[in-house]
Amino acid sequence: MAGEVYAFANAFDEAFIIKHDLERVYKQRVPLTMLTDSKQLFDVITRASHTTEKRLMIDIAAAREAYNRNEITNVGLVKSANNLADGLTKPGFCQSLDDVLRTAMDQNPVEQWIIRQPSVAEVQRSDKEKVGV
Repeated sequence: MAGEVYAFANAFDEAFIIKHDLERVYKQRVPLTMLTDSKQLFDVITRASHTTEKRLMIDIAAAREAYNRNEITNVGLVKSANNLADGLTKPGFCQSLDDVLRTAMDQNPVEQWIIRQPSVAEVQRSDKEKVGV
């Protein structure tokens, strides 16, 4: 699980920086969706379960905090066969990555989503940003 946690935390850090920059440039909210093929990591981040590995608790706590503060908009669980990152990190052909590169669209199925509706405060903030307040 350690590799999954470190990869998730690293991907979140990089995606959050890009998200932050895009929001400043375009002055509107940009959703951030994180996907994982680890059911255990998915459950630890989206539910109240805990890991037994002490060294991972800080990274998991940071991911859970980002999820709870709505810095991560949606979290999805994908099958390992549909994991695009495998084409970048493992030797061999990855059909999912090949399909995305050929079509410029990710049409891989997501097994399970945690999608939250925006809170009242987020909707009000978005409305204010549209008006320019």
